[in-house]
Amino acid sequence: MSSQTFIDTDALTTRAGLYSLLRSLYTYPLTNDVLDTMASLRVAPDSPLLPGLQQMQARLRGNGVPGATVEQLNVVMTNLMEGPGATPAPPYASYYLHKGQLMGPAAQLARQTYLAWQVLPDTEIRLPDDHIAWELGFLAHLANIAKTAPTPTAQESTLAASFAFIREQLLPWLPLFCSSLSTGSDESFFHGLARFTLAVVTTDVNWLELVSDEQIQQSGS
Repeated sequence: MSSQTFIDTDALTTRAGLYSLLRSLYTYPLTNDVLDTMASLRVAPDSPLLPGLQQMQARLRGNGVPGATVEQLNVVMTNLMEGPGATPAPPYASYYLHKGQLMGPAAQLARQTYLAWQVLPDTEIRLPDDHIAWELGFLAHLANIAKTAPTPTAQESTLAASFAFIREQLLPWLPLFCSSLSTGSDESFFHGLARFTLAVVTTDVNWLELVSDEQIQQSGS
């Protein structure tokens, strides 16, 4: 049996940074610091993340017209995810998985998962535990744990937990939410954010599956 080895540090650092950025992009209100980080982000020309990223960056630059301001984006974000009135893109798993119910089983399951890892969302921000920002923030937390894991076994366990959380708790509703985000307004920044979010998560789950397969092969060598 071959010995386990640590995963490449650069890949783990990139995962942690992307999930932290996504959490910030879904945490109201948006700030200029978050938008500046998004505006300066660079990915490979063949990256699946590029189309959504370019769409957001183009909107911030303006491309010949005034670029979107943080104030403008926060108004649209509020209308999309909070109301008043009809809410085009509620950012809660329960809404999509339990026929419009809020604080449903998905929220309870998310909280149980957070508790299992001894982490809970900020209690000063009163949002259900299945809010998109909390779920992405939890993945950022796991990504940071994996990055600093003391042993390959601990790292493997944390990555496996990330894989399970994405497949079982995030992906079942994320495409529905991203579709609602894309169609809920004319603001192209959020169209790009929906594409970027889905690309980050699907690319990551594919990478995690590949890593898992490689680890299984190593353990059987």
